[in-house]
Amino acid sequence: MSSLVNIASGWYNYLNTTSYTRKLMRYRLNICDTCPSKVQLNKLGQIVIKAINEEGNLYKCKECGCPLAAKTASLNEKCPLEKWSIAGTESYY
Repeated sequence: MSSLVNIASGWYNYLNTTSYTRKLMRYRLNICDTCPSKVQLNKLGQIVIKAINEEGNLYKCKECGCPLAAKTASLNEKCPLEKWSIAGTESYY
């Protein structure tokens, strides 16, 4: 259940982005871009993301099923493959 709360928080952060959140998302998405577990959302998921933000990320993590737009914006989420961790613990800080 906590993952669901984290993803909801990620959607909130995604919609109400700050410079910190943008930097965090860019850092995490750059890592996700090289991962084979990054897969495109299904058509319904793409429609939902485009309705929220036309420039939104249209991919999800194959490992956990989370949309990357929300997952990478959540401060309390981490990569299931341990490629990035909870905000504040990554090496770029």
